Amino acid sequence: MDNSLANLTKNLGGKHPITSQDRAPTNPRIYFNPKREDLTGDYQHAQKVWKTFGCKNLSEYHDLYLKIDVLSLADVWTQFRKTCIKYYELDPSHYVSAPSLSWDAMLKKTGVKIELFTDMSMHDFIEKAKRGGISKACKRYFKANNPKIGQAFNPSKPTS
Repeated sequence: MDNSLANLTKNLGGKHPITSQDRAPTNPRIYFNPKREDLTGDYQHAQKVWKTFGCKNLSEYHDLYLKIDVLSLADVWTQFRKTCIKYYELDPSHYVSAPSLSWDAMLKKTGVKIELFTDMSMHDFIEKAKRGGISKACKRYFKANNPKIGQAFNPSKPTS
């Protein structure tokens, strides 16, 4: 997968349509509407945002959208975190998943003590019933080379 992704980015070339388009798309049906729904209101809002924030190209509009999206999600997460700490005295940032957080919250609020199995058949029953788990794909370290990283950018190397 890493090789195919590297090949894809290598073959993209220099100038991308997103940075060369210097105005909002003129026909919202072409750009925003795979379901053929009427998006006139959404398109007018997008044009207003483009003008209000002085976007010079589609890349700047895209970056603005991402910034707003990320900051909104950060606000939601912060509020969720405060609520969990207030009501459960548990920090969701210390959990891998919502089910593991809710399990600990249930144990804490109910005061239930889970006993160890004393019968091997009970243990075997649970082991045979296990499903799911956590699945992830990760890369331990990646060094970016991008003009936006400042002095660490090396123009003689490919942009990543």
